[in-house]
Amino acid sequence: MSENKVGFARIMRKMSLIAFRADAWRLGLAWLSVTMLSACSAIETQAPQQQDASLSESMATGLPKLATVKLTADQVYRVLAAESLYLRGETASAAQVYIDLAQRYGDASLAQRAYDLSASSGNGQLLGQASQLNTELNPNRIESWQVQVVLALRANDVEKAWQAWRSFYQQGLAKGSSEKSLYMATATLMQDDLAIDTLIAFSARIAQEQPSAYAEFLQVMFLASASRLSEAYERLMQALQRYNDQPELAQMLASLSTRLADGRGVDWLVGYVQRHPEDVVVGEQLGRLYVTLQQLPLAKAQFARLLEQNPRLTSVSMSLALIELELGNAEVAEALLLPLVDDRRLSDMARYYLGQAYYFQQQNDAAVAQWKQVVQGNYRLDALVWRVQLLSKQKRFAEAEALLNAFESANDEEYVRWVQAQVKLLVMQKKAKTALPVLDKAIFSYPQVVALWQERANIHYDLGNGAGFERDIREAMALAPDNADVLNALGFYLADQGRSLVEARQLLEKADRLSPNKHYILDSLGWLAYQEGQFEQALALLDKAYAIKADAEILRHRLAVLLAMKQEAKAKALAKQEAKQFSDDAVLMKFLKQMSLMP
Repeated sequence: MSENKVGFARIMRKMSLIAFRADAWRLGLAWLSVTMLSACSAIETQAPQQQDASLSESMATGLPKLATVKLTADQVYRVLAAESLYLRGETASAAQVYIDLAQRYGDASLAQRAYDLSASSGNGQLLGQASQLNTELNPNRIESWQVQVVLALRANDVEKAWQAWRSFYQQGLAKGSSEKSLYMATATLMQDDLAIDTLIAFSARIAQEQPSAYAEFLQVMFLASASRLSEAYERLMQALQRYNDQPELAQMLASLSTRLADGRGVDWLVGYVQRHPEDVVVGEQLGRLYVTLQQLPLAKAQFARLLEQNPRLTSVSMSLALIELELGNAEVAEALLLPLVDDRRLSDMARYYLGQAYYFQQQNDAAVAQWKQVVQGNYRLDALVWRVQLLSKQKRFAEAEALLNAFESANDEEYVRWVQAQVKLLVMQKKAKTALPVLDKAIFSYPQVVALWQERANIHYDLGNGAGFERDIREAMALAPDNADVLNALGFYLADQGRSLVEARQLLEKADRLSPNKHYILDSLGWLAYQEGQFEQALALLDKAYAIKADAEILRHRLAVLLAMKQEAKAKALAKQEAKQFSDDAVLMKFLKQMSLMP
């Protein structure tokens, strides 16, 4: 079972957040963080002079302007009573009073106060009444129209939602909002836990009635959110024909192509970047897409071109440095990383990877010096783990344990990763059995964390406890049925055992759909085909996996298939050509000796 190492694409996704978080639209789906409903606005008010002075002071910013309507003494009392209810925390009751008053007198300030209190109350029924009233009496208040859109969509009433959205859109333009910002606000509907099919129908109505590039963007975004990726891709390519070279659509294509991870969209993006070398955003997205597709030389060339055109793009320098590290060019990576350690935004990340560059050049003291300076942020634990691993390789286990024991987790995610580091240290000391109680304790505290079940399953696997492995990995799959790594782990195990091969194929094919072109999943599929007696298919899959990433286990599987096909000469030639780079892999060396394939 090939190890699922931390992927380089994950690093690149982190880079995208660092590079572009200041511009929400550039991030494609990340712009959903924009808040749709505005906070309840304070209304400048005037309290009746008869009320108590202390109460008047506390309520001075809450009451509507009563001078606009003529209220009886009883009605004034109801306003004061409503505000008293609000001050006592009975917001819904206060809102109901204002709704009644606003409906009776048709007063805009009373309607606005009713809306504000209803929004604060969290009562959806009241908010629906108040927002409808407010749209009638305060038609220029955009937030009321926004609420009407949400409520209509929650009721799956696309027609009503469209009518409310059109008013919201027109009022927004009249107030000076840009078309882009209004569509950004509309995109935040994804945050309101609405039925995705309703959102797709709603966006289709907008695109039909009000065609624009932004409307197409919205439609594609909702389709992609529903994991209807192929449909989203076809829709987007049609939109690009109508709105040629529209930047936002190009950015969406780059994001969508990265999710598809099958090469679709690459040719169009390459042409776009050639036509628009000034569009750094899409240029950088294309580089990250190449990384996702495991085409690192192309990614390197793309980032190098961007850096030549824009030497001050620190995010591109970082991306290029990471690729050079991945390609084994530690000295080149070092030169790119050194200027970045003084960048406040990138300092921790730069020092962390600079430490790796030094480590790969066997400059351990320089590596540790960099890692010691990473004391905060997301990379502080990663840097610590590298120090622990280095000490472990030097058999300085007591120092490694002391480092880990001194670490204090800042959050649950760090705690889980810290537990994993502890487990890895125990395994390196050949104390795998003692790792089980550590994981038992962590799972008891965090039973919903899939990574902990995976970790314990792996320990059981290493200890030869197949039943324990299968039990824990199935528990992980129950928690995360669409986790490609979990599916791959169980699918490979079943294939390797030569049992439940039908289930194994279902698991592995699903993993491949969820995470295509991963070498370890292709390896599992190849080994399954071998167990099924489909040797030609097995060899093709294993060759493809090995071309993506040279790996000792994949090589062993390739050799086993060649031997099963009675191609001993080809197997010996392959072993002679490839095995030397894995001379420290005991399992492979034992296999070569048993099969008389030692070079």
